[in-house]
Amino acid sequence: MLKKIDKLLKLQLETRLVRATTDADFRQVKSHIPPLFQTVNFDYSDAEEGLAIFRAEKAGYIYSRNGNPTTDLFAQMVALLEESEAGLATGSGMGAVSAVFLALTNSGDQVVSSAAIYGGTRSFLQKHLTSHGVRTDFVDISDLAAVEAALTKRTRIIFTEVVGNPNLVVADIRGLADLAKRHGVLLVVDNTFTPPPLIQPLRHGADVVLHSATKYIGGHGDLLGGVIASSREFIEPMIEVVKHYGATLSPFNAWLALRGMRTLVLRLQRQCENAFTLARFLNDHPAVSRVFYPGLPDHPHHQVAARELQAFGGILAFEMKNGFDAAKRVMDGIQVCSFTTSLGEIDTLLIHPASTSHIGLAPEERQAIGVTDALIRLSVGIESIVDLQEDLDQALNEADRLTTHTVKRKETR
Repeated sequence: MLKKIDKLLKLQLETRLVRATTDADFRQVKSHIPPLFQTVNFDYSDAEEGLAIFRAEKAGYIYSRNGNPTTDLFAQMVALLEESEAGLATGSGMGAVSAVFLALTNSGDQVVSSAAIYGGTRSFLQKHLTSHGVRTDFVDISDLAAVEAALTKRTRIIFTEVVGNPNLVVADIRGLADLAKRHGVLLVVDNTFTPPPLIQPLRHGADVVLHSATKYIGGHGDLLGGVIASSREFIEPMIEVVKHYGATLSPFNAWLALRGMRTLVLRLQRQCENAFTLARFLNDHPAVSRVFYPGLPDHPHHQVAARELQAFGGILAFEMKNGFDAAKRVMDGIQVCSFTTSLGEIDTLLIHPASTSHIGLAPEERQAIGVTDALIRLSVGIESIVDLQEDLDQALNEADRLTTHTVKRKETR
């Protein structure tokens, strides 16, 4: 792999050690797994080639903030996953969110967004996008009439998650796509909760799809990343945003995401099966007052989910009968599940949205979108369903035992 050995031996030792790896030749290596291009910059055969690449007259790489073979391969893989014309990798899910809105809106535009979205996305729309002169109105995305009523002549984008965070509001993507097209606006869909093969929003009429690749696509809780899938027309201005705002995905995280994608379908199948079983178990548990899971027949959007999704997903939420005190004791009492942020990993993660993902919202805002103090969200992993059910059962029973006495005592006062 080292070349020009005779030339290298003529150099001083310290120079030799610096130049040797730079001059290494890997062109004959055919790695079965995509290699990691962990480099900032790229060499050129001569000045003419360098100028041609800088002038975009020849394909090539300049600087890894602008593009890198590993990150580009990851973006192309997600485009393949979503069946889109092009893809763009970003440094995080919020990098994808910000790139989409900064690229596709201008001062004076309006965004109509689902109210049931990730707290960080809502904060971005309310605070940062507003500073760019773009107004956002939040609506019940499951009510198409309410969505249409919120549209104005200045509406540029309708934005939604397929299954809303954290209480599993299901959006009718086909219905929203038809509505968007009638009014000449774009439909942007966050597909983090329900990646393919569960749904491919572009096939349902969406214009842009984004993911936090940190979640299901990566799947192992060891990377931060985001990704956007759309037409080349829409991706092109987003490339400039990512480059100039520095929201670039690192080559190493892209390489980890590529590794994670190889098992996405297998992981999702097990996660969806486990989640469905746990949803039915929790629905019958005396300590639980309500379960949010679109696979349950009594979920208000069950029919939409059954029509649009290949499976009902690996996320569910539930409310404790005895309120926040009981929820807190469940979080303290679990032994197999983990009390931590994020979702879509191979292990089961449990969080309290009101004090974590949605803590930035005012209490009245949380109440308005159904994020109560008693609500717990569960991202179900691939563990044995027996262990998961037993762990939740013991934590729920203990929380119920300790808090029922307190509730009764308060009621008798």
